[in-house]
Amino acid sequence: MRTSGSGARHLGELALFLSVHRGGGPGILWPDHDHPGCRANATEADLALLRTELSAVLGAAVRVSRGAPDAPRQVRGAPVPARTLVRQVSGGGGWTLAPGTEGIRAEPFHCRLRAGELLYVPTGRAWTAELSASARYLLMRIEPAA
Repeated sequence: MRTSGSGARHLGELALFLSVHRGGGPGILWPDHDHPGCRANATEADLALLRTELSAVLGAAVRVSRGAPDAPRQVRGAPVPARTLVRQVSGGGGWTLAPGTEGIRAEPFHCRLRAGELLYVPTGRAWTAELSASARYLLMRIEPAA
């Protein structure tokens, strides 16, 4: 099965957004379209489809994981060698990225995400989030080429 319509357009939006931010600092995307894997009621099959289709569009391995629904309201992510997209699926959260090594921004990056918005986390940036009680999010990690 393959996504068409809005889901396919969403993948195109993500690919364009990532191409603009490649090698740069953090960024926020307010997408015009949606993919079934990015919805609050997404099934494991929807997430697998998102992973497969995004991998094909980007030509890179992509890992997709959900923030645990019973996770604490404050969460942290360690720096990883992958580029990361955070999709706020429901609720909201205040996200902070630690200063990175890319030389573009020397201070932390702070933003607030609402449901449907995406945050680009460049390679090697640690992050923290203060989430609302209804907050759910997805992490999409784009692995570096082998």
